[in-house]
Amino acid sequence: MKNNLILLFLIFSNLSLFGQYNVKTVNRPDGITLKYFNPIPVAITKTHEVGLSIYKSVENSSYLLSVTVLFKSTNPKELKGNLLIQTTGNKGISLKPVMHKLININGKNVASSMFLLSKRDVQELNLKPLKLVSFYVNSLIVGLTVNKNKDVLIKEFSLL
Repeated sequence: MKNNLILLFLIFSNLSLFGQYNVKTVNRPDGITLKYFNPIPVAITKTHEVGLSIYKSVENSSYLLSVTVLFKSTNPKELKGNLLIQTTGNKGISLKPVMHKLININGKNVASSMFLLSKRDVQELNLKPLKLVSFYVNSLIVGLTVNKNKDVLIKEFSLL
């Protein structure tokens, strides 16, 4: 009986874990169809909360990484420049922005940026858990240790 209860607990905990990874689809007015996920928190500190999610173009199978930053102690500021990511692998990743803007999510103003992923970036992020995420605010770099959902991108790539 005890083994059955443990098995049921493991099954339900795994189902609820994957429940947050719902693939969504949007058909944009320009004819492009994107599959994507809502941002999942990866770094939470007293001053910032960072969420990541993958977007995939159905037409050409290109990938974008979305970064959403909640500024907890100051007014939100638009991100600038490249996004720097360190995984558990040996190579860091520097992603060039496609766009930076301030948006409103659930009544909170946040900074949102999109970055195009190369094949090399996809290979690294698909295999290695995250360690560090760094971004630029004005001319200052903000580096945050990933302390939650280190394998979020691996899981998202597996579902697209």
